[in-house]
Amino acid sequence: MPYKIIWNSSYVCFDYYGKVTSEDIVESNKEVYGDPRFDELRWELVSFDETESVAFKPANVRLIAYMDEAAARSNPYISVAFIGKTSILKEVEEAYANTGAKPTWPVFSFESREEALEYITQKDPSASCPKPS
Repeated sequence: MPYKIIWNSSYVCFDYYGKVTSEDIVESNKEVYGDPRFDELRWELVSFDETESVAFKPANVRLIAYMDEAAARSNPYISVAFIGKTSILKEVEEAYANTGAKPTWPVFSFESREEALEYITQKDPSASCPKPS
C-alpha cells in the first residue's frame, strides 16, 4: 500500500510514494469514496512527490475515471489540487486524459503542499493538513 490518506474536515490528502500502480490508485479511491466523511469534503489534495514510478493498466485508469464520475454525483462540491510538477504527475495526467474522460471536478495545480493549503485556507479558514510523516 504505497499511499497514505490523511483526513481533514474539509479535504483529504492522497500522498503516494514508492512504486505506485493503477491498482493502488483504485484502492485509495475506494477507501476515500466509500467513507462517510467523503460527503463533507470540498477538496482532494493529490501528491506524487515521493513516487519513484507509476505503472498503469488502461482498464484500471478507465475504472478510476468511472469511479470519479460516480463520486462526483455523490459529492459535486469537490475541487482537486495536484501538488508538485513531477514527471510522475505528468504521466498520471496523460494516462487519465487518454481515457477520453473529462475531469469531473475542477482541477488546480500547485507547486507545493504549502501553496495548495494557503489557497484552500483562504477559501476555508478551518482547513489544515499535517505533512506526511
